[in-house]
Amino acid sequence: MKYIKIFLALSITFFVILVYLVIPNKIVVSNNKFVQQPGNLVPNAFMSIQYWDKWMPHDSIDDHTFILKQGKLEVNESFLSAIKCFYTINEMSGPVTYSAIDAGDSTMLRYEANIDNKVISPMKRINNYFDSKKMKIQLDSTLIAATVFYSKRENIKIDTAQ
Repeated sequence: MKYIKIFLALSITFFVILVYLVIPNKIVVSNNKFVQQPGNLVPNAFMSIQYWDKWMPHDSIDDHTFILKQGKLEVNESFLSAIKCFYTINEMSGPVTYSAIDAGDSTMLRYEANIDNKVISPMKRINNYFDSKKMKIQLDSTLIAATVFYSKRENIKIDTAQ
């Protein structure tokens, strides 16, 4: 019986240490896609957040917040080269930055999210890790939707003309 208790205590300790060694304190989720449109047309259109409802895969919109299938994306600020958002899923949240970079004959659309995972609870740390995987899937779908939308020249003309 004594050996079982010692084995159990060592197993739990090993599991907790493993969680803190394997799952990082800062989880970075990012991706980029290229749109084959020349010049600065796509960056100008992409930075116009008032037209995001045309391509963003959302269930509903509440002011500047897109309610997605999993989580919500709140648009906070729009600059010349970046749009700052805040993504929330379950009890995890973190800042997301979308950007559009002119690459000559194409445009790179990109997002990056940083999740602070410095939590004491190993279970919370594990939940944040799995929520970050769900977050990546959801943000990838938004990036794909933007890429498909801005790949069509007529969509860029609509956005920049209005």
